[in-house]
Amino acid sequence: MKITFPLWSKKIALLFAFILIGIAGFADEDLFRQARTLQRSGEYDEAIAAFKDYLVHPADRHNLNHQQLVIYTDALMQLMNTYQSKGEPEACVAALNEVFAASPILQKQCLRDYYSVLGYALSRTEKMEEAEETMLKIFTLPLHHATPERYFRDYAYAAAVFYSNPNYQEEVIEWCEEALQQAELCKNTSGKQWVSAMLGALYKRNGLINKALDLFLQSRDEAQMRGDDLGVLNSLHSLIDLFLYWDVPEYADIYATEAIRVETNMATQNPMVSAQTYINKGRALLKLGERDSVVYYADKARALCRQLPYNSGMVDVDLLSGIYLTEEGGDAANLGIQQLQQVAMQGTDFNRAKAYHQLAQVYLRGGEEDMAEMVLDSMYMLLSQSSSQTYIDIDYKPILDHYLRTKNQQRVEQYTQIMLQEQKLLKDRRLHYKLVEAIVDSQTEQQRRELQIVQLEKANQRLWFYVCIALFLLIIAVVVAILLYQKRVHKINIQQADNKLSALSNELRQTHTEKEIISQKIDEIMEDIDSRQELETLTPSLLQKKGEPKFRQRFELLYPLFLHRLRERVPSITRREELLSMLIVLKQDNREIAELLAIAPRSVLMLRHRFRQKIGMATELSLEDFIAEILKD
Repeated sequence: MKITFPLWSKKIALLFAFILIGIAGFADEDLFRQARTLQRSGEYDEAIAAFKDYLVHPADRHNLNHQQLVIYTDALMQLMNTYQSKGEPEACVAALNEVFAASPILQKQCLRDYYSVLGYALSRTEKMEEAEETMLKIFTLPLHHATPERYFRDYAYAAAVFYSNPNYQEEVIEWCEEALQQAELCKNTSGKQWVSAMLGALYKRNGLINKALDLFLQSRDEAQMRGDDLGVLNSLHSLIDLFLYWDVPEYADIYATEAIRVETNMATQNPMVSAQTYINKGRALLKLGERDSVVYYADKARALCRQLPYNSGMVDVDLLSGIYLTEEGGDAANLGIQQLQQVAMQGTDFNRAKAYHQLAQVYLRGGEEDMAEMVLDSMYMLLSQSSSQTYIDIDYKPILDHYLRTKNQQRVEQYTQIMLQEQKLLKDRRLHYKLVEAIVDSQTEQQRRELQIVQLEKANQRLWFYVCIALFLLIIAVVVAILLYQKRVHKINIQQADNKLSALSNELRQTHTEKEIISQKIDEIMEDIDSRQELETLTPSLLQKKGEPKFRQRFELLYPLFLHRLRERVPSITRREELLSMLIVLKQDNREIAELLAIAPRSVLMLRHRFRQKIGMATELSLEDFIAEILKD
């Protein structure tokens, strides 16, 4: 006998089910808010447990709506941030893998979010190859219920993972700029200052010093207005690096002192950020020659870095301490040598080069010439093989003196060439010195106010004050005279460089003219051959053999309406996107397209990804379908 229920009873049951689902959703949001409260109060273990519970047991285990998905992906990112705050990157990766295995939501609806967070977490464990491979996957996956915050996260994390890879510098700058554009659309993005600092460092690395300084100062001011202490610290660290790079340690020390004040007043400390604050203070003091306090700040940083991966802080501590101890000499020098050797074995290329340089100075002073030449060879190999310009503030005189004494002409020529390159770099830096005038004026104004207060409080020492002012003005006059002389010398050097550049330009123009004449003669000889082969069958190899104009001419003979229709559909299409579309028409795969366009396969993936974004394609369609549709029109 079949039992039936009245229609009204079914409606009540359905309504009751919706109410239960809503209650479960509110309960999940309460669990997320509880986890965030524990995180902010520094109760990291309890916060981690709450985030895991929320991620593994969402209200709906199979499909989240837009609001639930935003909270869910935020919880995934905050789980990683909590582990980073504890200084446990290895445990973070293990926890992410554990949550992924237990969560159908991550495996299906949030796979791109998972790879983005996991890729960044892996980069904190020094597994850079795995981190890069994981991060590249996000550009091949759709982003369900996309938000500016999630796009910001993806681009920012991708930039951070590939930041030190010399083969991706152009992409990293593009990702940083895209992340900052997305940040303008976000309601709350605490990482904006972090990305600004990263982009500024890239500007500095690529010689855009003006942009770098403006970005760092703007980033610090914005973070201060928003009460974002971590953002302020990131910006201050970038300013310190910039002034040390300019060899202006006085201002680096001012910002290092401000960074320590901000770090001390933070409610919760991040071990990596706090350690970097003390390391930067020690670097500035070492440059200023105030060695007594260097050990104090190095020891404070060392205590924070013990649980971190070596290249996440301890390498900088060992380098700072090693340089200080070996310069001090005596019994401490042996400990300094051990620390520098540790950097040379495990550090990044930049830090290894600095460690080799310092060890060479120690060995040369101690008469151990064989050891000195061994580390100098290692340093030269790093500097000469670097794909980007590396400047480590080398003292070349003892190195050149040694090789001149040993009559090693090859090494003399090699190090002389590097020295001349670095001297040119230093000259270029000095040309940018006007960029710090605003900061100098601000500091001078602050000092003036302090002097006025001292004058009012110590009226009985007025005579001594006037004497100090007179001496100060005399020093300023001497400094101004020196600066004017240097400016004149620089002007002469620049004029000489301009003359050389003008001569080279004239030679280049003459060479170009001769090349055009030869090309014209060759064209005349080949004219008859080309006319006989005008109806030659179009093949993709034509692009490599006869160039883009000939390829386009033959393509338009076979497909006369395709490019016109494509430009109507995508008015903002670029030249490279047109070539990609034409090669897809000719049934070329990604590897063949990469060879024909002379770019890397990963660049083809990036080109296809951006083209899809530009034309607003649905995730279920492919570029091949889009091209086929245009051909049918």
